[in-house]
Amino acid sequence: MPPQVLDLAPLLAPDRVVVLPGTPSKALSISALADLATTDLPAHDRVAFIRAVLEREDVTTTAIGAGVAIPHARSPAISHCRIAIGVIPRGTAWGAADGLPIRLALLIAARESDHAEHLRVMAALAMRLRRPGLAERLAQINDHAAIVQAVITG
Repeated sequence: MPPQVLDLAPLLAPDRVVVLPGTPSKALSISALADLATTDLPAHDRVAFIRAVLEREDVTTTAIGAGVAIPHARSPAISHCRIAIGVIPRGTAWGAADGLPIRLALLIAARESDHAEHLRVMAALAMRLRRPGLAERLAQINDHAAIVQAVITG
């Protein structure tokens, strides 16, 4: 029996999509996405989560190739897993092995207590988003609901 594909729809929402103008730095892109993913948290928990994502990124790049990065972290302040999507039409340097600029960044904010869920979500995103040209196609879309739908369907 083939493995069941994880339904990402409950983790995504149009109000957690941002189109980042210009060529923001990796740190600025991550900060914007982490802030967007944690709007329901108190300020100190939001700052701690942003710091955790940036520290994780310092360990090794989360760029997976094909213009896509999946920054992520887990936090005890997160009550349920959620994803923030950043579209960067002009692209930004991220340290990807293929050398391509990142045009699509999907930040995973996961519960500290659920390492398995975190890994399943990362795998599901990586499987859907490594398709050549997907990041470039999404960089042309301005409608947040359409961006969410494109990520769901890959």
